[in-house]
Amino acid sequence: MGILDFFRKKKVVEIEAEPEEISFDEVESWLDVKKEEISRKEAGVFDLINEKIDLFVIDINGKVKLLEEVDVESKRVDNRAKVIVRQSLEKYLSFVNIFITGLKKIEKQNLSEFIKDINKIFSDFDKHSYGFYQKATFLIGDEIAAVKTEINNLSKYFTTLFSENQKIVDSSNVISSVKLKLKELDNAEKNIEKIGLEIESLENKIADIKEKEKKILHEIKEVKKSKDYLENLKRKEEIKLMNKQIEDDILKLKILVDFKALSSVFHSNENKMKLVKSYRDDFQDSIARDNGLGLLTLMKEAELDNKIIADKIREINEKKQKLAKEKKLIKKDEIKTLLAEVEKVKSEIEDLSIEKVRHARRSEDVEAGKVEIKDVVGAGVGELGGRVV
Repeated sequence: MGILDFFRKKKVVEIEAEPEEISFDEVESWLDVKKEEISRKEAGVFDLINEKIDLFVIDINGKVKLLEEVDVESKRVDNRAKVIVRQSLEKYLSFVNIFITGLKKIEKQNLSEFIKDINKIFSDFDKHSYGFYQKATFLIGDEIAAVKTEINNLSKYFTTLFSENQKIVDSSNVISSVKLKLKELDNAEKNIEKIGLEIESLENKIADIKEKEKKILHEIKEVKKSKDYLENLKRKEEIKLMNKQIEDDILKLKILVDFKALSSVFHSNENKMKLVKSYRDDFQDSIARDNGLGLLTLMKEAELDNKIIADKIREINEKKQKLAKEKKLIKKDEIKTLLAEVEKVKSEIEDLSIEKVRHARRSEDVEAGKVEIKDVVGAGVGELGGRVV
């Protein structure tokens, strides 16, 4: 059984009638004072431990010496049994020596850690030496039992000592845990401060972009009032009107063309008939493709030459030429460019606003975590006999 098998963590119970009231800001310094008190108590316990180990080493060395002097060869058993016992004894004594060395070297800075270390020393000794002890007792009785008893008595002593001073260990663990929580709280506050700066930066960016949007909208308003914009707008309207006129003229021109007569003339000429059909079925695109020259050629070959149609085609082409010149005079639409810029900045504002909301939610989560941490700190202070007010 290990030393720690007795040990079960219990809540620290103070005997003070009234808990000591402290503000949250004073908790850390209050814990430092408590830690100093614990350290003084631990020092007292370690004085007892050192004294006990010194006495144990003296006593165990004496019993080990007696065990080493046992004359296995004088025992009335066969040689094979003597060899097994002698080898087992040597192994057992080597583990006793390791055990003693471990006791001397174990650090005595923190009682909680000391308990863990001492438990491992006893556990390792029990695990490694037990089999050799059992084999050695075949021929050796009192001397080896005296060594084992000495070690068992030391284990019992530590068990009692640790049990009596369990409160020191518990208090020390509570102090360490609360200090860790205070560090978490400090990190949380730094995180909230950092998030706050990030939100402030986002707000400044949003404000700058909104100001930029405001300037662009003002610029759009000014452009719409400018002479160049109004002239450009007027020219666009005129171009639309000219396009409509040309389309109407082409429709009127189609009515003037006798496609039945053309088909009658060229019905036996596949290529010519194909051209006639293209004009008949898609008159506007065909006229746009060759400016009506193909139609005039067909009519001339068919001896259906019509001055009205020719004049109409010329008139349409002149309008198209004029339209092309007018289109070249159209300037780049500043409003369209500026509106695209407005949409861009609106998208930036939306993205930044979403990022701001995300940071705000992070801040809320951290704030909620702070409340939980403070509750844990308050509970820990309560276990140590204080009360956060």
